[in-house]
Amino acid sequence: MAEKQDVKNESSGKGNKAIMVVLFILGLFVLGAATFGGVYLFMKTNNAVSAQQVVVENLYTDLGEFTVNLNDEGARRYLKCEIAVGYDKKDKKTPTELETNSVVVKDAIIFYFRNHDSEFVNDTANEEIMKKELIESINKELVKGRITDIRFSNFIVQ
Repeated sequence: MAEKQDVKNESSGKGNKAIMVVLFILGLFVLGAATFGGVYLFMKTNNAVSAQQVVVENLYTDLGEFTVNLNDEGARRYLKCEIAVGYDKKDKKTPTELETNSVVVKDAIIFYFRNHDSEFVNDTANEEIMKKELIESINKELVKGRITDIRFSNFIVQ
């Protein structure tokens, strides 16, 4: 009879250990799921906050008309365009710097277009690329101010 009780005690001890292990694993799973859910919700609200962009009001300065030979082999093709650059309305340094460095800014624009062929310039898929690269090349020439936008009021490739 004593042997039967020992066997029952051993089996109930093994059962308690198994239940404890299962509960421990279940607890880890719940903790992991709660952590994941919290991080997911936190990131979702942060993205919503950062997705709200600050609208910058731009003022524009007309740089005039440009006639530039394009980098086409065999054919003499050129671009004729009128360009205006935009800068933050609150920025007081950029308009004066654009005026004093107009030769350098115009040279950067001419140099940019001379290094591209008519196929690249005519492709509408490259419009945003050209604007971004032009803004970067002009901003390299400016020390105090920064331009944020560029607009073409006339754009002809012949």
